[in-house]
Amino acid sequence: MFRAYNNGRNDVPRDGRGWRRLPPLLVLVWASFGVEAHLPEYFGRKYVRVADGLVPPSVSCESGDRKTRENANALKDLLDDALLDSGAYSPDLADPIGELGKLYTSLCNHPAALKANRDALQIVRVNEGLLSPVQIPYLRALADSYEAIGDFRSAQQSMRSIFRVHGMGQGELSDAALRDSLAYFARARAIFIDPRSRGELSLFFEAFNDNEDMLEAQLERDDLDYAAREALSLSHLRNLYLLLGTDFAVMPSMSADAASPAADFMQRSQMLTYGKGRVLLEELIEEASSQPVASRARLYLRLGNWQQWNAKWGQACDSYARAWELATGEEGKVLRKQLAKPAVLPEDSSLWASLLDPDVAVKATIVAGFRVSARGDISRVDAVVEGDGSSGLAGRVARWLRDSHARPALVHGACADGELRGRRYRLLD
Repeated sequence: MFRAYNNGRNDVPRDGRGWRRLPPLLVLVWASFGVEAHLPEYFGRKYVRVADGLVPPSVSCESGDRKTRENANALKDLLDDALLDSGAYSPDLADPIGELGKLYTSLCNHPAALKANRDALQIVRVNEGLLSPVQIPYLRALADSYEAIGDFRSAQQSMRSIFRVHGMGQGELSDAALRDSLAYFARARAIFIDPRSRGELSLFFEAFNDNEDMLEAQLERDDLDYAAREALSLSHLRNLYLLLGTDFAVMPSMSADAASPAADFMQRSQMLTYGKGRVLLEELIEEASSQPVASRARLYLRLGNWQQWNAKWGQACDSYARAWELATGEEGKVLRKQLAKPAVLPEDSSLWASLLDPDVAVKATIVAGFRVSARGDISRVDAVVEGDGSSGLAGRVARWLRDSHARPALVHGACADGELRGRRYRLLD
């Protein structure tokens, strides 16, 4: 069945070469859609909101835990003896070696944890095969430890290995395959925007393509349920937000990637990103016709936010009005309460929640208030540094806020002026 979402894929090969064959006028026409005042996007990159109810990750290890250290040493001694008795690849050793890895992780000894999990992974692959699902817990542990030591490339590749175990999302979709695939895509986005990484374009490009390929493959199947379709679609919508909000020309890694097919494709495909996101959401709304009315209301909110973020104010207000109309019942009350206040876009904490990690360095916390017009323009910004810090840092966030995309408030279903006060933001180092 023809799907409008896939329409751009045949016209624009992934190596980007198809663009050089297009008539210049057509490129200019496409360029007039979508790429409007997005580059660069600072909210969710250089500063993030400390959102109510969004709990930052807690510190997961304690290097000074004496009891845990003693347990790890005792288990290692037992395993050394077991290795001599049964050999390095005995299948009975995988689980205890993995347990040793967990102990090392809890002690923040990530190099030792990496070795233990690599050893367990090797045992599983020798005995169970290269694509055995038994290896997934060890791959997940490897990803966490690699990221903890700053090896973001290996962390993402470990998650992609899990994706490969699940058949790259091409076949029948189990709950585990969906969960692990979404975790891989989310980790890739977090790595791409993490200030501690180099923001390597090739990594994001790979995960972007994997998400898109999986979505398209699943859309062609007859057994894809709505919940899975929505999860995959919204995951890719988040990819599109990052694609359209990135100025690839100024990324730290672009000096190495500038001539690559990935860089060429990403920069040129920005011209089509708005249309792809809009069609993705419109098809999802159509598919949700049998879903609860609150689910459809939230999809219209997402559509309105995507339109508003792309400077389509009139279309956005129509979508917001539809969301308000569908927001009935108890769930609808929650959504209407959300709509009654304006919001800085993208209004999706899943995109930037990883930046609340305590390990991400922060220059200052800024408390800001501002006015959002019915068209989504931000003005009258008042920003101060919380605690010690330079007032210049508050001024920087204030400038960025004035240039941000915002959703207007809704009053009786119509776009209206609104104010936000006491918003706290982390300015990242």
